[in-house]
Amino acid sequence: MDNDNRKDDPLYDIRTRYKKATEYWQDDRDAALDDIKFRSGEQWPEQIKSNRERDKRPCLTVDKLNQYVRQIVNDGRQNRPSIKVRPVDSGADVATAEVFQGVIKHIEDRSGADAAYDTALDSAATGGFGYFTVSTEYCHDDTFDQEIVIKRVRNPLSIIIDPASREADGSDMKYAFEIEELDKDDFEEMYPGKTPDDFSTSDDYGDWYGDKVRIARYWYVEEQPRKLHMLQDGKVIADDMLQALKDEGIDVTSEIVETRDIPKRVVKHALVSGKDYLEKPQEWKGKWIPILVVWGNEIDVEGKVCHSGIIRPAKDSQRLYNYSRSAFAERVALTPKAPWVAAEGQIDDYADEWATANTDNHSVLRYRPTALNGSPVPPPQRQTLADIPAGFQADMQVSEHDIQGAIGMYNASLGAPSNERSGKAIMARQKEGDVGTFHYHDNLNRAIRHCGRILVDLIPYIYDSNRVVRILGYDGAVGEAEIDPNIPTASQQRGVQMVYNLGVGRYDVTISTGPSYSTMRQEAVSAMIEMTQANPALMQIAGDIMVKNMDWPGAEELSERLKLMLPPQIMQAEQAKDAQKLPPQMQQFMDQLNQQLQQKDALINRAADEIQKIRAELDSKEDESEAKDKEIRLKAIQVEIDAFRAESERMEKLKEYMTPQQIQMIVMQTLQDLMQPNVPQEMVQEQPEQPEPQEMEHESDGMAVPPMPMNMANVGPQPTGYPME
Repeated sequence: MDNDNRKDDPLYDIRTRYKKATEYWQDDRDAALDDIKFRSGEQWPEQIKSNRERDKRPCLTVDKLNQYVRQIVNDGRQNRPSIKVRPVDSGADVATAEVFQGVIKHIEDRSGADAAYDTALDSAATGGFGYFTVSTEYCHDDTFDQEIVIKRVRNPLSIIIDPASREADGSDMKYAFEIEELDKDDFEEMYPGKTPDDFSTSDDYGDWYGDKVRIARYWYVEEQPRKLHMLQDGKVIADDMLQALKDEGIDVTSEIVETRDIPKRVVKHALVSGKDYLEKPQEWKGKWIPILVVWGNEIDVEGKVCHSGIIRPAKDSQRLYNYSRSAFAERVALTPKAPWVAAEGQIDDYADEWATANTDNHSVLRYRPTALNGSPVPPPQRQTLADIPAGFQADMQVSEHDIQGAIGMYNASLGAPSNERSGKAIMARQKEGDVGTFHYHDNLNRAIRHCGRILVDLIPYIYDSNRVVRILGYDGAVGEAEIDPNIPTASQQRGVQMVYNLGVGRYDVTISTGPSYSTMRQEAVSAMIEMTQANPALMQIAGDIMVKNMDWPGAEELSERLKLMLPPQIMQAEQAKDAQKLPPQMQQFMDQLNQQLQQKDALINRAADEIQKIRAELDSKEDESEAKDKEIRLKAIQVEIDAFRAESERMEKLKEYMTPQQIQMIVMQTLQDLMQPNVPQEMVQEQPEQPEPQEMEHESDGMAVPPMPMNMANVGPQPTGYPME
């Protein structure tokens, strides 16, 4: 029967899975919906609320729960998880892992992933589960290049996942639904001819068609059979590679030492309406369903999993608090004003004043003195009534304590003063409250870690063409990386730049949790200021670092100036450190540059000796014309010497500020210029003949690169801007 249904109805399996998943999660979803409504203010049972409103009795809602949800979510905002990428096998390298990490940070920044993480955490703390998703979109309207985006899920009830999933991050789910409901008019306009007339009366489609039309993005995993073979040399190949080798005339069957069956995961998705495909199934380029789940409290009761947030266990205590507040308000409202007691005839003459004695503020209340049996009667007096019972206040305090006990957070966690006096004791008490709800943040970290795995798996397929991608450093500094999927290694130097292939090698993902970079900068500045106050001498050796971490206009400029005032030994150590970062070929060019600068200094010294010699000749010559000729030669040589000296000083200064790329760009032309100095002929003849500069050959492609012209006057100090250092 099922086979016949599948033949007649291509979406039969989809609706079957949808029904199975909704039935399994129905209790969880109903409870979560009630939690969401309770948090939004619907905290009175409907029947009790109706009865009290009918009797015109107070029905107050004094919310005590939202502050605890906000405490959890805002604590997560202050301690953002950060995705870290690490190389795993020999094909991967650290530099490419840093590019992966920079691309992921750019994806998070461009997508506003912080909103997705915060919304998922808020939903988990409220109803027990939250979600965010990963998808792709075009970079802009005029390109076919795509980028990856992380999107938030505002309504956690719009996603239903595979009930057979067992992993804490949901990475093993085999199917999932992203649900959206549309008005019938909107649906028919978007998808004309897709709505059958009998859907509203058919039991098969009752969940999908009613007052609104339900559509769903259906994600599912197909496992395709695959065999892996290990050869004698340790290499592992799949069946398709084995067949490709046979087609090329290479038979390695005899070298197979072990074979195992490993199904290949293929993720697909389609847009369905319950009866029709609105979008036909298409393959997703990653191997995981891109839906990330953040759980709250998780309890397995005889195989049935239940999830909850902080709202559910605190509901009864919150209701009791509302009842106590309402009863207190009702008692206060119904308590009568204390009446006045007066003898007969005392207030008759001033009846109008006494009629408003309990409602108006009279400065004086007049009465007529009277006597009884010759004795004066006391003036009118107010009768004292019983006060409101103190039990109301005690009951409200107990209810609030019960709320805190159910959640696991107490007043100190919210910043309320307590018995602690020292800073360490206060922080320890606050930390206890954080520990009581830390599992929410830990579950979010698991989801973000799985998100990182999805991104690392997906990035090589999306960035599959020669392109330059933006990367972000841990401090938010912007950089760029060139991607070339055709190079055989994970990274390769091409001229003055590094090129990366993100599809080579295997990488793993971990999570680093802690304060944001701006928070760490503030803490670093505070610590450094305290250190410099205790030891002012530190300002001379670390002042540039301290000012660089400050956030005010001109901090970068002041830091650069302070850096110029560092002691020589520190400057030399910094230059040596920068030199170690240069590739060997670049270091060889730097050595040649230093050698040529030394030769130029020797040339300048010889020119100075020549000047002294000419001056001596001028003093001894009596012929006026010959003296003038010598003077002209002297001035020409002096001009050349000044130019040499200025160029030497410029090169020495530029070495401290230029990036390795800039150095390599000017080295070739500089060497050529230094080999052929423009000095008078008689000085050149005294110098040994200099060799011509050789062309540089790239190791990667063997291409000879001729010396590149460079206008030295346009070269100046440039910011490095390397975010991944």
